[in-house]
Amino acid sequence: MCRQCHKRHHTLLHIDRQIQSINYKGSVTNGPAHARGSSTAEVNTYCSFKCKPRNQILLATAILEVQNKSGQYIPCRALLDSASKSQFITERCVQRLRLSRTQTHAQIQAIYSVNTETYHSVSVHLRSRHTDWHTTLNCAILSHITGTTPSTKLDISTWKIPKDIELGDEQFDQPGDIDILIGADLFYEMLRSDRRTRPGNYSVIQETFLGWTLSGRTPATTTQHDPQPTFLLLEDNSLEHNFNRSREVEPVEPSTITTEQQVCKQHVITHTTQQDDGGSVVRLPTKMDPKQLGSSRLAAERRLHIFERRLEQELKDQYHCFMRKSKGLDHKDPVNSQEGKKHATVYQSSSLLGNKFYDNARVTTESNN
Repeated sequence: MCRQCHKRHHTLLHIDRQIQSINYKGSVTNGPAHARGSSTAEVNTYCSFKCKPRNQILLATAILEVQNKSGQYIPCRALLDSASKSQFITERCVQRLRLSRTQTHAQIQAIYSVNTETYHSVSVHLRSRHTDWHTTLNCAILSHITGTTPSTKLDISTWKIPKDIELGDEQFDQPGDIDILIGADLFYEMLRSDRRTRPGNYSVIQETFLGWTLSGRTPATTTQHDPQPTFLLLEDNSLEHNFNRSREVEPVEPSTITTEQQVCKQHVITHTTQQDDGGSVVRLPTKMDPKQLGSSRLAAERRLHIFERRLEQELKDQYHCFMRKSKGLDHKDPVNSQEGKKHATVYQSSSLLGNKFYDNARVTTESNN
């Protein structure tokens, strides 16, 4: 009950008629005259969802007694299914009854060709709590048969269930697990002649050897477990303030530079030289002192000798022909190498690659000696 207008809604959902409202053209109307020229616009948005009442489909369930390994009868909840070709029992129920299982393999096909396999079965002896009906079934073992039945608690206060009948499942309106599923081969044998119906969306009451069962559509109800969300949005900022916020630029956090990147940056600044032709040359940075590389001259000479032997065997003539041709085209000039100096010029070339000239390219290496 609203504390403002005493109507059937929450106080937070109360809308004051004197509050300014904005029409689709953006003008302020339905407010006091002195507030129409104000730059502050108050916007209230309320949204409430109330679930529709819905019908449920109730499945026929009954409590029967199952004999355990010691010969005692334990109450178990059974689902009566006329569309199943086989009988099933849950793994939890088998462990509770301590029954001996038999290794069998069977494939179970459900709706839309969904296949399930079972590898064990068990023989169970059943009896009714209300009549002298009893039988022995061979049930396949599954981890679970179905979910809780029914899915939510039902309000049966208006169902007017007859008082002179014995229900097969007194807690049919309470969500619960299914222990055993009885299929079509016994379903119709357990039915008796009496049947009661009521006009409207009420379940059918059917007499069976296990007691009276209820199945079918239930009256439309809305339970307390159904979600009923309510949203409230109150925005009292001025339009000018919102417009200014849309134009603001969020500050960009400065990027962090690692120690390694800082060292590389300092190396480029320190070891960059300007050439006469306008180009810039920077010394390649190294992560470690070149002296830690050790002596590689012997390994390089060994690789050279291996390459020379291969040339002697396979490519000597072709290589010499290529070098003579390259020298005749002035692509290469012989140079003198001097050992013992720290810096030695290896070669000087002027090469032609795909109609582009690269002149005066010089490669220098630091000698390890």
